[in-house]
Amino acid sequence: MGLTFRGRAPRALIFIEDGSFIFDNRVKREVKTLEAAGFEVSVICPRYPGEKWAGDVGRTHVYRYPKLSIGGATLGHITEYSCSLFFGWLLSLWISIRRGFDVIQLCNPPDVLFPIAVFFKLFGKRYIFDHHDLCPELFETQYGRRAGLLYRVLSWCERRSLRWADRLMSTNESYRRVAIERGGVSPDSVLVVRNGPDLERFHDFPEPVDKSPVRVGYIGNMNPQDGVDQLVRAARHIRVDLNRKDVEFVLIGQGDSFAALQRLATELGLDGAVRFTGRISDEAVQKELRACDLGCQPDPRNPLNDVSTMNKVMEYMALAKPVVCFDLIETRVSCGDAALYASGSDPVALAREILRLADDFPLRRKMALEGRRRVEEQLAWKYSEAPLLESYCRALGLEAAPASPRAGLAGRVERTERTT
Repeated sequence: MGLTFRGRAPRALIFIEDGSFIFDNRVKREVKTLEAAGFEVSVICPRYPGEKWAGDVGRTHVYRYPKLSIGGATLGHITEYSCSLFFGWLLSLWISIRRGFDVIQLCNPPDVLFPIAVFFKLFGKRYIFDHHDLCPELFETQYGRRAGLLYRVLSWCERRSLRWADRLMSTNESYRRVAIERGGVSPDSVLVVRNGPDLERFHDFPEPVDKSPVRVGYIGNMNPQDGVDQLVRAARHIRVDLNRKDVEFVLIGQGDSFAALQRLATELGLDGAVRFTGRISDEAVQKELRACDLGCQPDPRNPLNDVSTMNKVMEYMALAKPVVCFDLIETRVSCGDAALYASGSDPVALAREILRLADDFPLRRKMALEGRRRVEEQLAWKYSEAPLLESYCRALGLEAAPASPRAGLAGRVERTERTT
């Protein structure tokens, strides 16, 4: 039986500002877990071309708003966030009247949405902050400084988002430490809810095979901080400088740098060697990744990437793909011996590790199976379900007896509102 709150199903509202619900795999996994536990869930997110303004995605009620961005980088962010605050507050108010909610979950970036949650806290709603990114570190990575008015504003918004939350969910221990040490929140208020893959989606994996050409895959955003240009330059070193025609590349995803990366690949003579798919469906992503022999995470070392957990490496390992990446703190925590780590942020070093795997099938197979083992035994989404539900139960004042994450939701017993 599911959770109950005041004699009925508990209701949650989740606000995503940074993208569409249908492409946010973390939030989709969270919603799936919450609904299986008995929650009724509504989601607010921006509307993208081809999407309806409102409608159901499965059992989830999704409401979308127009996200505007006018002007250069700074003015564009100001207009975008102002628009999101205005329409997000209106939609939240509409949902509170039409459907109701007991708890609102804000997903960053950005960290400027907290006024919406604070407003509803005045009426007894609970606030959970889902800590996806470190916005001050993102600013430092993009602009190369930890100073100035904008940096101080971002830091202030981060502290408000963290301190005013009833419960916090961090994607890894590094983020949890930031919330405690920089945000000044109680350690008891922060639980780690990792970005593990859902094994129902990755229920099987292709057996590694020794074949040629070796295909290198990338899945994820293509923004300046993601380092995809380093992978393109590594591809040039392999295909042009070393004349290795037995290695090919497929790059899946989109972002602010997408067009520039395509131009770069053409300028470097990589037409036919590097294929860009753009943003494609989950089914198409699975098909593309299954055909790859290894996955690459080219995110360079910087203050943000070093402590962030990347979804892409989880998907690579879930599909038994060995990983090549730069040596980052949280990437080592995730991958362990399932990855080869290139030194620094040098595309030639990245190319060297790619070729090491391409030329050594026994090593490639060993690492592939190690990655799948890590997912099955430590990193799969089922291990994040318990802390996710515990965060919600604590926020709502529900008794939540510990449940084995291995048991999934099948073994969970009914919880009721605490009366003592």
